[in-house]
Amino acid sequence: MFEIDYRIPIIDRHQIAGPHNIIPVDSDDPRFSEPLVKLESYGVAFNSYHAITDGNNPPYGRPIGGSRQEGWIRKSVAERLARVNGHLEPYGAELIVLDAYRSMECQQGLWNFFYEQGREKHPGADNQVLTEYALGFVRDPRLFDKEDSATFPAHATGASVDVTIRDIKTRKLLNMGSRFEEIIDVSYTDYFERQLNNGLIEADDERLLNRRMMDWAFTRENFLNDPILYWHYDWGNQLYIKVKRAISDDAPAAAWYGYIAPPQWEFGDTHNLST
Repeated sequence: MFEIDYRIPIIDRHQIAGPHNIIPVDSDDPRFSEPLVKLESYGVAFNSYHAITDGNNPPYGRPIGGSRQEGWIRKSVAERLARVNGHLEPYGAELIVLDAYRSMECQQGLWNFFYEQGREKHPGADNQVLTEYALGFVRDPRLFDKEDSATFPAHATGASVDVTIRDIKTRKLLNMGSRFEEIIDVSYTDYFERQLNNGLIEADDERLLNRRMMDWAFTRENFLNDPILYWHYDWGNQLYIKVKRAISDDAPAAAWYGYIAPPQWEFGDTHNLST
């Protein structure tokens, strides 16, 4: 039972709504060239949600084009994730990372999926409508330029993770109140804090306590959460700086992680799907 006195901050959603791609990336920072490492080498569990083959990855129901089974992340981020696990262990919980470094091929696969989903939901819609629909779920990869930091998807920096927590012994996922990739009001990180404040849930609600436990552990290692997605955390990239600026007065002027090319993949072929 998570009993530490911790509350997830309630965030002004208008304050956090601005773009992050306008934030500069400092290529002179020594951390800029930090390598990608494998998560499993740091004792952090990884299950590539976008590469699941049995259909148990809604809303996709199949592997996404360009996805891989391997989990990679920047070295310092991996070290911090290992320490997050250490904070969770006394409560019988551990991390399970569902998405970490994401190649541009996978980013394109996700874009294709949501673009086509938009076409199914809005028959006859033009490119502008379908683009706006897809942008509600994923960053557009079609404008990507590795020399232009305004075009970097967060996961392509190797400094973002999508994550949840599970029971160490049973490996059963803990109840967070909504599924990964289910982008609805309940997915806002502070949703259950607001529910509690409005008297709609009890203080011992497991969904509230599980979110508090995960956010507490990440916050101890200076990760910052994207407040619209309880499962997404960053450290050192543009999205991290954006959130830092919104909640404090001591945000760095620039990110230190920008786009990084894919590692030397080791296991299997990429999923080459037309989604």
